[in-house]
Amino acid sequence: AFATLPILASAFVQRALPTGAAASPIARSPRAVSPRSVAAEANTAVVAGGGPAGLATALILAQRGFDVTVLEKRAEPNPYEPQRAYLYLVDGRGQRFTDAAGLTEELASPATSVSSLNYTVTRCLPDGQREESVPPILEPSDRPSYWIPRARFLALLNSALPPTVTTRFGAELRELHQTPDGGVEVVASCSDGSELRLTPSLLVGADGLQSLVRQRCGEWSGAAAEYTPVVLPSPSSGLRYQMIKMPPDLRLDPKNASVTAQPRKAYSMRPATDAPLGPTRLGLLPVADPTFPRTANVILPPEHPVWALGSAEEVLGWLRATFPHLPVDDVVSADEAAAFAAGGAGRWGG
Repeated sequence: AFATLPILASAFVQRALPTGAAASPIARSPRAVSPRSVAAEANTAVVAGGGPAGLATALILAQRGFDVTVLEKRAEPNPYEPQRAYLYLVDGRGQRFTDAAGLTEELASPATSVSSLNYTVTRCLPDGQREESVPPILEPSDRPSYWIPRARFLALLNSALPPTVTTRFGAELRELHQTPDGGVEVVASCSDGSELRLTPSLLVGADGLQSLVRQRCGEWSGAAAEYTPVVLPSPSSGLRYQMIKMPPDLRLDPKNASVTAQPRKAYSMRPATDAPLGPTRLGLLPVADPTFPRTANVILPPEHPVWALGSAEEVLGWLRATFPHLPVDDVVSADEAAAFAAGGAGRWGG
């Protein structure tokens, strides 16, 4: 949904240290790899997870002399994943990484992303009126931020990987074992039914909120608290989110087929005052690629009745009644409505 690029935010490491040495969390910076780990015997690394954090880590490790294997359970490099079809806003913090990796110029290309200084937001009101405005700049900066779909950002990172990085798609981390000399054995299952076993000198976990690497590091170190995620208060904590895929040039007017969404513009669909399940908004962020599907973000509290809708027709009926100014049957397919009803909503903070 509305995410800022989390470079290395969930990365933890297990080094091949002498028996009894504690594993240490990697710092949240590309400078986090210490000289000791760089000089480790065999200079090999395994990164569990091929998302943005994992690929960014692989790039940095390769620059520092490691031969890296990335384990990624997805079957292909950058597929369109309906429930991960959100966009990243790569701000100045993320650009410190893209600068170091030599990717900022391509990131900033109008063919790749939409600049935060060059888009508008259109409020689509239930009476059919549309109000376009320039979003305010909340935090002035000497450089713009960039909206980029997750799939496109993964493609950008994958294109920059050097030959010393091997990505094993369809390989899912299954277990980790400590070796007698204090190292670690990585066990992964592959999509062809085979099993992969690796004994790297460095293991990095970029395997998400329920990280197996983090769990094992906590167990082996005897200091589990050091590997427990820090929970910070946030108004968004606990909110659920789900996306509804729509056509790239979705119609915005049920009476005029020529009024369509423009790719480099954001839209906020406002609800009818008598919306049956209460006020709800649909948000569409800007995209650079005019052929890329638009995704409407639905973000609501976990107890909201929308999450209890159990069929495609119930979802479509809710959308028709809540957004009468949107030609719902032209922009939301029955299959997409059924997928929404089937569940799979994400949750911030858990």
